[in-house]
Amino acid sequence: MKKDKKHEYGCVMLYFDFPSMFKIQDIINPKDIYEEEDDDTYGLEEHPHTTLLLGLHEGVTVKQIKGVLDNYIFDKCVIDNPSLFESENYDVLKFDVWGKGLKECNKDLMEFPYTNNFPEYHPHMTIAYLKKGKGKKYIETLDDKNANNFKATPNKAVYSMSNGIEIDIPIKFG
Repeated sequence: MKKDKKHEYGCVMLYFDFPSMFKIQDIINPKDIYEEEDDDTYGLEEHPHTTLLLGLHEGVTVKQIKGVLDNYIFDKCVIDNPSLFESENYDVLKFDVWGKGLKECNKDLMEFPYTNNFPEYHPHMTIAYLKKGKGKKYIETLDDKNANNFKATPNKAVYSMSNGIEIDIPIKFG
């Protein structure tokens, strides 16, 4: 159990063994990385993961989350299709994540009280936050290097509660 800073909502994330992410990050020019002082949310992603559901309300218990996760056997996922989320202040370099049970697990977690402004679940893995306008060149570079169709194995889930407590939850592997 790790205590971090408080959040408005909680989320459930699936973490991966994905050493290739760090090789991908090696191509990023440090001058292109977006960071904010006193906020380690940005920069290079240190822990490869995909979010299963963002926006869980306070009061959703670890037991409830574990009950949903226990219904799934997670297997190797395909990590492909480098792309961007473009926000007002930065670009988010990411890959799509495809795996058995991800969308179904998201749907089951949505049975709990949650608030989310993203109507469609699109599993992805953030690689880096980049300065506005810098992301497109990395998409081109990754496409040129055929940086597609990686495989990554999930190793645990984490319930990051709104109170800042993070709980590791074991998962079943296929």
